[in-house]
Amino acid sequence: MKSSFVTLMSAFLLTGLFVAGCSKDEGPDEQAPVGVTDEEQAMKYFAENDAFVANDEETFTDADVEPFDYGTFGKVDAAITPLRWGRFVSNVAVTVTTTIQPGDTMAIAEVNKEITGTLKIRAITESGDTVTIDKPFVDHSKRNIIFKRVDRNTKKYWLNWVPVATSLVDGGTVPPNDQINITQIVLYTSNNDTITVTNPTEYFLRYRWLNLFHGGWRKNVPEYLAGQALKLEVTLVSASADTDFVALRYGMGASQRKRVRLTLTSETDNGDGTFTRVFEISRIAPQYVHFHRGYFHLGLDAMTKATLFDDTAPYSVSWWGIPYRVF
Repeated sequence: MKSSFVTLMSAFLLTGLFVAGCSKDEGPDEQAPVGVTDEEQAMKYFAENDAFVANDEETFTDADVEPFDYGTFGKVDAAITPLRWGRFVSNVAVTVTTTIQPGDTMAIAEVNKEITGTLKIRAITESGDTVTIDKPFVDHSKRNIIFKRVDRNTKKYWLNWVPVATSLVDGGTVPPNDQINITQIVLYTSNNDTITVTNPTEYFLRYRWLNLFHGGWRKNVPEYLAGQALKLEVTLVSASADTDFVALRYGMGASQRKRVRLTLTSETDNGDGTFTRVFEISRIAPQYVHFHRGYFHLGLDAMTKATLFDDTAPYSVSWWGIPYRVF
């Protein structure tokens, strides 16, 4: 079991997604991470530095004010017409709470993040001027990590627990500006199976490649071949009468990062001032998995139209992160 754990740590180091607090000459099995003095601290450390936890907010961060090249919303009565936009994160505060389950063989690490930053919109005003609109934001996100006890070594206590599964990430605007909420995703995986999620932080995906865990979690973390077609569907409930903007974000780095607008396929007036809308990847312009191997997130990023089209309307978004692996 210990060798499998070391293999996992080595894989994280090779992909550049895991920052270990170890000396250059000693591996993670020989020295505890800096500041870790007991099992609980070790779980919190590895939860924060889990390959998926470490990169989820990066999925929703832009390197620049990107071109608005997802098509148009059609003719609208808008305060501004956006040309480019980007979400810029200035700070991420992470809180991890661990709970050991009865029997002392399983534990749950709840990872909460407060993400602050600015949404920048490059737009044309009604008078024809080109301006940059700044909308400061505070997003909150939550995910759960499942740990399995693999040892009771009192000397190398930091190796006693291993992360074996993760929930999806549930993030977005906090009240009172939470005018939009993703309620369901359907993801089609590489083996023609589907993953349907309605409660992101309670739906766990197993790290199949560890071979350490054979619990009853519903599915494995999706694994894709480079170049494979992506297919998914997103359902949301919005308080906006105008059609919302939903984007799929995936990949990392300047050459691999994608941000693609999804197509509205159905809309239902709920009769209470809200609307249920379903979006999916366009069949006309399908998307494909990038050719960079590693650990990533498929990010479903939903915004009210006013977030982008009204310079005075509050920032209101909902986003889910779905971990996936390219091999």
